Amino acid sequence: MNSIDTNKVPEDPTIRKEWIKFQLAIRGYSLAALAREHGVTRQQPQAALTRPYPKWERIIAEHLDMKPEQIWPERYTRAD
Repeated sequence: MNSIDTNKVPEDPTIRKEWIKFQLAIRGYSLAALAREHGVTRQQPQAALTRPYPKWERIIAEHLDMKPEQIWPERYTRAD
């Protein structure tokens, strides 16, 4: 599988949410499938799309061969 060009990750949160679902789908996954695989409700992985949820951000990113901070940079920006 080709890696994702991180410059093409949408900045708009609404578009990014759909982009993530699409990227999972072309790899044969869905948020519901990830939830089943990890024995949790569908709401848990879904929550990571709208608010910080480090565990699920990491799981989703792993399935996209990315790092969470590449998908959600605003959640990982450090204040100096």
